[in-house]
Amino acid sequence: MSCEHVEPPGRREGNGQMSDIAIFALVLGGMFVLRVIAATVIFYYILPKGDRCPYCDAATARVQAPVMGRLIPNLRKRWCMRCSWEGYCREGPLTPEPVAAEVSKTGS
Repeated sequence: MSCEHVEPPGRREGNGQMSDIAIFALVLGGMFVLRVIAATVIFYYILPKGDRCPYCDAATARVQAPVMGRLIPNLRKRWCMRCSWEGYCREGPLTPEPVAAEVSKTGS
């Protein structure tokens, strides 16, 4: 009769191998981080580009946002004077300002 000690199949000796729980935690944490990064990239590209309002297509005014302007310099906080929309836009083409002669012709 042998008195050999048999280790359970899920248990390993301390020879430097990672446990199953640590591997699971790393994989789950990595998937969570990748999901957050993917969502951030997708939401960034959903934002409108330029200075036009996404609702009424009017030119918007830039609003000062010192904290977000330093954290994410590619985003610009905008406010629409026509429909009161307020939100963020990506950097893009700006609407050219009207020339004084054009303003006087349309105003009369």
